[in-house]
Amino acid sequence: MPRLLPLSWPSCGPLFLGLAAAACSSGGSSTPIGGATVPPELVACRGRIDSPFQFAEIAARSARNLGNNRVADRAGIERDVRLHPDANRLVFARQRDNGDPDSTELFVSSLDGALPELRLTQNGDPDGDPCWSPDGSRVLFAATRSGAQTLWTIAADGSDAQPLGITPNGYADSDPDWSRATDRIVWSRRDPDGKHTLWLAFGNGNGAGPLTDGGSTTGAGNGDLQPSFSPDGQQVAFVRRSAAGLASLCVCNIATFTVTTRLQPIGDVGWPRFAPAQDRLWFGLAEPAAGRLTMRLCSLSIASGEPVLAWPDERWQLQGLDLLPTLPAAPAAAPAAVVDLERATVQLAAGSSISGTKLRLAAADDDAIAITTETFEGREIAGISMRYTLPVTAPTDVLELRIRAVARSSRVGGDSALRMSIYNPVDERFDTAVELAPAGTGAQTMVFTSSSLRHLTSEKQLRVTVVADLPAGVRATLEVDQFEVVLVARAN
Repeated sequence: MPRLLPLSWPSCGPLFLGLAAAACSSGGSSTPIGGATVPPELVACRGRIDSPFQFAEIAARSARNLGNNRVADRAGIERDVRLHPDANRLVFARQRDNGDPDSTELFVSSLDGALPELRLTQNGDPDGDPCWSPDGSRVLFAATRSGAQTLWTIAADGSDAQPLGITPNGYADSDPDWSRATDRIVWSRRDPDGKHTLWLAFGNGNGAGPLTDGGSTTGAGNGDLQPSFSPDGQQVAFVRRSAAGLASLCVCNIATFTVTTRLQPIGDVGWPRFAPAQDRLWFGLAEPAAGRLTMRLCSLSIASGEPVLAWPDERWQLQGLDLLPTLPAAPAAAPAAVVDLERATVQLAAGSSISGTKLRLAAADDDAIAITTETFEGREIAGISMRYTLPVTAPTDVLELRIRAVARSSRVGGDSALRMSIYNPVDERFDTAVELAPAGTGAQTMVFTSSSLRHLTSEKQLRVTVVADLPAGVRATLEVDQFEVVLVARAN
């Protein structure tokens, strides 16, 4: 993996040299959007990629990435959070001992902090994948007992644990979900060869039968996993894995058994959830080939379009997700439009010199802005910062920002990296959205789409940096050939 820059960049400091000192002190404000408290619309388990056991949490945020609330924290890695029907209590799995999956147990807590944390299971075997019964009186989960992984239920107070149905010898059941609309359950069943298919049954475990065939790819670890019902109980979203190490986001119609592939990235997906309005899917997405290695929260229209990152920051790995019923339907959008470069200010973010005008950033035509590196902590660093004032009435009118940069470095090798980062005024840091390890000195395209209001200011400003981070050696040049911001705004 390419070397990471320090986790927190100052707005002006050692990396911001030369022209940047003047640029940072003149023009532009960084007042965060949303104020001190923002009502949560989703909860998500996440862990820091550099230290997941020490820095893991269940974050409670708005769909636009605002808010700082989190569930009361304890030591351990939390996964697979699910909300109770009362939209306050939640159940999740926690690995209590670092590196020991057998220490994973189930816990119940609450969003408002009014309820003390309750440990549901206490044994030496791993328990996980919890979800609530439709009335919230029981929790359905996957448990390993005597070497076999099967489905169990337990009362909400931790009593009366019972197996649900019978898992055939040599098979393993996991990833259950329980429909509040139809009182049916769906889960993933692994066969003796290691392939996964989805199964469907009534809430009491009776009437079990296959829902999907796992796709055409055979082999251990492949097939269908992590199913979840739509709010009306008529569809199931799930992950289909293939032998190539890739995963697709799929939807199955329960009445017809028809499987539709909604997204097939060069990467991985996880924890798909239908939005309450059934207009979008929410899930985790990792696309290493595009410079987005960690699994980050995003959304995708049911009907058409590309995924949009709600959490563009690469530091955090998504490990579980659920949505509150208060999450609204997506607002109507105006046509996408490229933001005029005249609205942008170019600043030297790092380096000893910069040459060229911002007009060179209009197209990928080899006519580029050039920045010479400067030595910082034994590395050669160069970068520019683009500050945009967006043409909207209010910052909350911004629905999506599609950001694209084309850049190259005059030398590569070792742990060289090209990064595109976006300023976060809430946490006062730059968050890396794209990180590439260039194999050569040719042009590299970095792109991402974000719906995060955490990365805009109340003054309607957006700030993005492109940086070359190179190992020690001779001075090098970063050339930024194009920089483009496409705005999708709320329709009038």
